[in-house]
Amino acid sequence: MEAALTCKNCESETSGKYCSNCGQKTATVRLDRKYLIDEMKYTFLHLNKGLTFTVKELFTRPGHTVREFLEGKRINHYKPVLLVFVLGGIAGLTMHYFDYVEQNLTIVGGSKKQVNSVKSAIQWMIDHYALFNILLIPIFAFCSWLSFKKYGYNYIENIVINCFIGAQILVYTIVLTPIKYALIINGVSPLLATLLDFPSYFLPAWLYVQLYNKQELGFVILRMLLLLFLFFVVFVILTLAISLIGYFGGFITAK
Repeated sequence: MEAALTCKNCESETSGKYCSNCGQKTATVRLDRKYLIDEMKYTFLHLNKGLTFTVKELFTRPGHTVREFLEGKRINHYKPVLLVFVLGGIAGLTMHYFDYVEQNLTIVGGSKKQVNSVKSAIQWMIDHYALFNILLIPIFAFCSWLSFKKYGYNYIENIVINCFIGAQILVYTIVLTPIKYALIINGVSPLLATLLDFPSYFLPAWLYVQLYNKQELGFVILRMLLLLFLFFVVFVILTLAISLIGYFGGFITAK
């Protein structure tokens, strides 16, 4: 029989390799170079394994893997909110590096000051892309909760669903941005290059069809159309907000 040990974290009596009360290792060592190297290895491998696994699942079996996550199969997945934050940061850096605003944005009408204010507002969103995506998810989750409320997932679960949808679109954005940049600087119209965004609109539909595969397909499609309408309303509101920022000068200083 193993001798009882005292956990150095919560001071509970325990036995074995881990404390049965708080989960910390019962055998702790002095912090040294080996400890730091081991921590770095664990952090990198865990990040890489969880991130790549989740991204792979979202582009091979998105709805099935989201449903499994909601039902409790979570150990191999990257945490969904953190996933959006990490990918949003990478996407923002990518869009900033490839000068997304100047290469992709054409604003018709308005004074030079107003146009610059709108561009500045959009540039601010790109510079804070991770935060911007995180802030939008509760709004989109409310729309999806209303649209699919009959199928049983609560509002918080819809936040998780929309985190995974956001992750899909962010990965697509990260891959697509340098491709669009290369096309535009080689003479392709920004409007034509924007057509490459079109496949990303089907990613959420693919996820929802798989997620609700036990429901009748026709009803799922109708609810997706309702969701699309609600998203469109949100998009119009956001566009108007950006336009008002441009019109009045906003709190963002024009270039």
